[in-house]
Amino acid sequence: MISRKSVFRKSVSMVMSAILVLPLSLGLFQAEPDRASAATPESTRFLQMYKQLKDPASGYFSKEGIPYHSVETLMSEAPDYGHLTTSEAYSYWMWLEVLYGHYTGDWGHLESAWDNMEKYIIPVNEGDGKEEQPTMSNYNPNSPATYAAEYPQPDQYPSRLSGQYGAGKDPLDSELKATYGNNQTYLMHWLLDVDNWYGFGNLLNPSHTATYVNTFQRGEQESVWEAVPHPSQDNHKFGKPNEGFMSLFTKENNAPAQQWRYTNATDADARAVQAMYWAKELGYDNQVYLDKAKKMGDFLRYGMYDKYFQKVGSASDGSPIAGTGKDASLYLMAWYTAWGGGLGQSGNWAWRIGASHAHQGYQNVVAAYALSDKDSGLIPNSPTAGQDWATSLKRQLEFYTWLQSDEGAIAGGATNSWDGAYKAYPSGTSTFYGMAYTGAPVYQDPPSNNWFGMQAWPVERIAELYYILAKKGDTSSEQFKMAKQVTENWIEWSKSYVFADERPVTDAQGYYLDAQGKRILGGKNPKVATTAAKGEFWLPSNLEWSGKPETWSGFANHKGNANLHVVTKNPGQDAGVLGSYVKALTFFAAGTKAEKGDYTELGKEAKDLSKTLLDAAWGYNDGIGITTKEAREDYYRYFTKEVYIPSGWSGKTGQGNTIPGTDATPSDPAKGGNGTYSSYSDIRPNITKDPQWSYLKDKYTTSWNKQTQKWDKGAPEFTYHRFWSQVDMATAYAEYDRLINGSGPAEPTAPKAPSNVKASAGDAQVTLTWSKATGADSYTVKRSTTSGGPYTTVATVTDATYKDTGVVNETIYYYVTTATNSLGTSPDSAEVSAKPTAAPIPAKGDVIAQYRVGDTNPGDNQIRPLFRVVNKGKEALDLKNVKLRYYYTVDGDKAQEFHCDYAQLGSSNIQGRFVKLDKAVNGADYYLEISFGAGAGSLAAGENTGDIQIRMNKSDWSNYNESDDFSYDATKTSYTDWEKAPLYINDKRVWGLEP
Repeated sequence: MISRKSVFRKSVSMVMSAILVLPLSLGLFQAEPDRASAATPESTRFLQMYKQLKDPASGYFSKEGIPYHSVETLMSEAPDYGHLTTSEAYSYWMWLEVLYGHYTGDWGHLESAWDNMEKYIIPVNEGDGKEEQPTMSNYNPNSPATYAAEYPQPDQYPSRLSGQYGAGKDPLDSELKATYGNNQTYLMHWLLDVDNWYGFGNLLNPSHTATYVNTFQRGEQESVWEAVPHPSQDNHKFGKPNEGFMSLFTKENNAPAQQWRYTNATDADARAVQAMYWAKELGYDNQVYLDKAKKMGDFLRYGMYDKYFQKVGSASDGSPIAGTGKDASLYLMAWYTAWGGGLGQSGNWAWRIGASHAHQGYQNVVAAYALSDKDSGLIPNSPTAGQDWATSLKRQLEFYTWLQSDEGAIAGGATNSWDGAYKAYPSGTSTFYGMAYTGAPVYQDPPSNNWFGMQAWPVERIAELYYILAKKGDTSSEQFKMAKQVTENWIEWSKSYVFADERPVTDAQGYYLDAQGKRILGGKNPKVATTAAKGEFWLPSNLEWSGKPETWSGFANHKGNANLHVVTKNPGQDAGVLGSYVKALTFFAAGTKAEKGDYTELGKEAKDLSKTLLDAAWGYNDGIGITTKEAREDYYRYFTKEVYIPSGWSGKTGQGNTIPGTDATPSDPAKGGNGTYSSYSDIRPNITKDPQWSYLKDKYTTSWNKQTQKWDKGAPEFTYHRFWSQVDMATAYAEYDRLINGSGPAEPTAPKAPSNVKASAGDAQVTLTWSKATGADSYTVKRSTTSGGPYTTVATVTDATYKDTGVVNETIYYYVTTATNSLGTSPDSAEVSAKPTAAPIPAKGDVIAQYRVGDTNPGDNQIRPLFRVVNKGKEALDLKNVKLRYYYTVDGDKAQEFHCDYAQLGSSNIQGRFVKLDKAVNGADYYLEISFGAGAGSLAAGENTGDIQIRMNKSDWSNYNESDDFSYDATKTSYTDWEKAPLYINDKRVWGLEP
């Protein structure tokens, strides 16, 4: 089975995409006292924006501590509702907390943000016992997925799972399993319904309000206005009866199976790694979280692979060749990677895909550098990961060099699958390592490389790398030369279209004009006419492209792209893009100083332009953030019938309505489909309850002209506070202050109290752990037998752990820790408690139980232990007096079924009954009791029963979670004496332990 791609869609007027946010627990929303030394306007503004973002009254975070895409809800751009969020938002949150840690020395907020990310948007069991990738262990890397073609119009879906091109081999799975013990993907799913607005609910982790959802699945033309939101965990409760939503996207011979499926936006996880690189550079040293970033980078390599693991460049003639390993890697960040598997009775399968399309805006050279440089401390643990990322670093820089237009802007990207169907490349196609040039990779409504934000985001990262290498003294390598050249050319181009304290002159179509009133249609060093406008800032919104790059033959042979051109258009006031743009200027300016000893002429221009833009932007701070009013020309599409539903398909949404409903209109046969169209509000009727809906509807009724397709009385206007946008601006102030002003954290002080203190009890011992406190030289552990103290010091240690062996079993102990350096001692940490308990003593007799695991997947819908009973005594044993117990957690109390698949003694002689414990204990709330019928006979001395192969399942075939079960051990793959399967003779325990 496959999952179709999910892609970001920008609205026609604003084109907002990646939403970056960082997770944070509610207890950390109160900003700590400012400690910046020699405060500058920029450092003051950063800390002020930090407080605005964290203030609960501002409305940026949900009750679960998740950052919303926007404070406001009536919004449709990449997410189609303001209180969704994305993996991009989380990655920006990381960046915010990194710079807060730099200024204050308090890194606890960064760790809490990562914890929130791991809990809510990385779909793994992070310790809560909930398996959110329950069947990933069934994945076959030699057959990753079944091929289905992509199509240019949503109307041509569902796409048949044809298997026309056999998938290549996945070369990463085995080494990831060997490194981490399993192949559960440690990446973020891109889209989260934070408040369960769609109404689907979180199927695999119902304690969470936030729900994994998806939208784009139907080709390059499917915009946000044409998508059908659907749950990422689809058990057919919603959608078409017995099919769910999958039959909108893929066509099979049988009804689609119940399944889970996730899609990763590679740029977001790369940005999270980028943030952790800077955290480490700025003094953060908690290896626990740095290792998490390394692991994320390890799995992020799946974003380098062709969708169906086809050999890169092999499909230029329309005949792709299945890859056999790394030959299927683009070594670029593709638009997405996706993975999934089954649910329910037949759910023992899983799949994985990459993506064949690489967009320049998704590359991250800083992440590639961090994951490959020997001095970064972030090379992942898998054997080939460091080399893969080193190759990717060079490949990404070559990619930008190849795509840089004659003017300096960066063109779209490349694909390994023409039209998403491995068609032959058109004659004359320019190529890059065998991949075909495409001006707008992945989507066309609007074209994916028209938005100026897709310029500022990646070039900011290239400017960072230029600064990193210059500061390191690496000024002669090919990587340095490419990073410098691309950044210089881009800044030379872009600065001509960016203004502070003045407004550019344009015509009605948004083209910049010169002093003679003529359109500026590309070219170098344009002179845009302006008028004075104190306190304003302006930068481009959109670009028009023509021509193509030369086929790539290496940096040494590259002479530029005289036939690749851009026209720059539509000045706007996008605060988030401004933040990224300022950071690009700032890192470039700092890079020139690091390289040359002082700012170059262009470096000084970049520095001065950064300052004037930041000063102008501050005037737009309304107390919640920096924002401007937006005219949303595209919002007529809330009401137009554009969402295609194929003929015969009808199903329920989570909001309770049936789609397509009775108000649908016939589809356009010219687009290749046979069905109907519905509108955004038909699909999501809850939007009509939004407080701003009446304003929008009235504006549409009184202003939208259906004949001219224009807003006669002006488009609707909205003021939005997007989280990613505010973080981009806040960090722009901080980076300018750090890199240009030379400011930094306050003078060293006594450390803060240790955070994340945990206590676990054992037999006559308690083990304490905590997160490192920045600047701490040592830690003091204090203990009491009374909550709240008084406490007695029991140890002073230098590591962030301590084992207390001076305790008595069955006594509750209370602990606090403090951190100390030469400047003082922190306050006490939060109190934790633990009660040591004597370890149970297993029964040891002449009759023992041996066990081996029959199924190493802990998250599927059956439990399969295998047993032998061994008689080591001197007398025969009557088996009808013997009982054997297997302790486990039911994970959703349902009726259960017992099966004996095979027994050497005869399956009919093996009985099983389920017993619920009066009180659940650690690792068990049930046990299966196995007993023997009279036909089993007796077991002679020195003999064993032979195999007893049993199996159990719930009546609804829902999944168990065996990972924390008392009697389960996935490492026992051959028969082993097993004390956690106790034996009883005449109801007296003669072997093993009870939990």
